[in-house]
Amino acid sequence: MKTILILAAAVSSFTFTARAAEPAPSAKDLAASLSALQQDGSAFVRLKMAVKPAGGGPKTAFQLQIKQRRTKSSTEVVYQVIWPKDRAGEAVLLRQSGNDGGSGSQFLPPNTLRPLGQMKDSLFGSDLSYADVLENFFAWENQTIVGTEVVDRVNCQILESKPGKDQHSGYSGVRSWIDLRRLVPLRIEKYSATSALVRRIDTTDVAKDDMGRSIPANLTIQSPQKGSATSLEGSKIKHGVTYKDSEFTPEGIKEITPPPSAP
Repeated sequence: MKTILILAAAVSSFTFTARAAEPAPSAKDLAASLSALQQDGSAFVRLKMAVKPAGGGPKTAFQLQIKQRRTKSSTEVVYQVIWPKDRAGEAVLLRQSGNDGGSGSQFLPPNTLRPLGQMKDSLFGSDLSYADVLENFFAWENQTIVGTEVVDRVNCQILESKPGKDQHSGYSGVRSWIDLRRLVPLRIEKYSATSALVRRIDTTDVAKDDMGRSIPANLTIQSPQKGSATSLEGSKIKHGVTYKDSEFTPEGIKEITPPPSAP
């Protein structure tokens, strides 16, 4: 029920509740709360991904498993294809430490292992880039509330995030429409250096995770400039998984067996 984004996508021990009688949080406080939710330690996720290319061609569908360790200082994520059969075993390792911009490795069965190119490149041909999986834009230096708008009948605060001078990103800014009651982004828009919309991410379903907290369960990612779209549907999630360090190495991503403590 959770993705990279997110995005994407995680809940920590920090809890924030907004009540109608209370004043709205400041931009920095809201961003700090959302950033803390990204840094949820180790987790294991299973999800479905469907990629619809531009021009109305046939969709490409995947079943993926994700191993991740996210802290304030570093992020390590492994995406592995478990279906379809002809692509099973394909894997990507992504790492980021501080503001280094990220790096990674790709494994293509039976024995091709190579470093990744640019972080703006696509994850398994989807509308998510490698950077989208790694970046925590809620931790960027510049955070501003720029308005309110109703999304899916929910009144949302619009938070604009921009990187500081020492924070590397391919995006000039990100706008997030935040449901304050559940502390969930219902929409995210990412912009290029020329202020063009590069990606739009919509939360199509919100569910409870294994710790009883609200998270984006299903997402739709659109690339307006290309005309393509990707849907993500979470199925299982477990926090507090114990991983070996070797599972987050180029050699380790050749193994697709989930950890013993995973669901």
